[in-house]
Amino acid sequence: MSRDFSAFFERYGWPFGKGKLPFCIGHRGASGHLRENTLESFRLASELGAEMWELDTQLTKDGTVVISHDDNLKHVFGVDRHISRMSAAELAALDGVNVPTFEAVVALAGELGTGLYIELKAPGTGVICWQHLRQRNQRFACLGSFDTAQVRELRNSGCDFPLSVLTRIGHNPHTLGDEVGADILHLCWERAGERPQDLVTPNLIEKAFGEGREIVLWHEERPAVLGDIMQLPVLGICTDLPDLMRPATAGGRAT
Repeated sequence: MSRDFSAFFERYGWPFGKGKLPFCIGHRGASGHLRENTLESFRLASELGAEMWELDTQLTKDGTVVISHDDNLKHVFGVDRHISRMSAAELAALDGVNVPTFEAVVALAGELGTGLYIELKAPGTGVICWQHLRQRNQRFACLGSFDTAQVRELRNSGCDFPLSVLTRIGHNPHTLGDEVGADILHLCWERAGERPQDLVTPNLIEKAFGEGREIVLWHEERPAVLGDIMQLPVLGICTDLPDLMRPATAGGRAT
């Protein structure tokens, strides 16, 4: 089964001839090599061949969107502070903490020609991100979330970027896609056993395509599984190790 993505690319202003498909989406950057969701990790992901970066949004007390998977900094930085309880200036002043602003990541993506696959975590970040992308004319981007309310908010606001709904194992992606009017079904099935690729059946793919939707797959670092899903007609695959998908670009860089 093959897939022609040209109509999708034209509709949303994504670049033609950028890398190869499925796109390699650096999960929180090159998080298998460097600290996740940092400018250094994003830059390395591009150096290793990723066409897009997956990143997570949080919101400071004074309304600045920053990039972090969790509101609490303890897991990544060992600092028991909450982003939502600090101003952007207070966050930036913390020793040993380098949480980038969304604006800084967009600027770096523009410099490197990399796409942004934005997972909305904190409510209230979606519209801010969308408007900043429009202001910077960064069309090579997607916004999505597990939180269907956030995706629906963007759809109802007339968002002109592709919208993705993230789906856990056991949930029906087509039902969720209908609920929010998603353009992309993101199947987060990395924990679905030894062969999650078997769940991406021809029927699932054909139904998604029949509804005018593309598919993005979970972050994968198992070479055998990754090799299988790279043969599927999907838009992108997330990975902590972009060099597994793009070894030639990585140039043999050590993991």
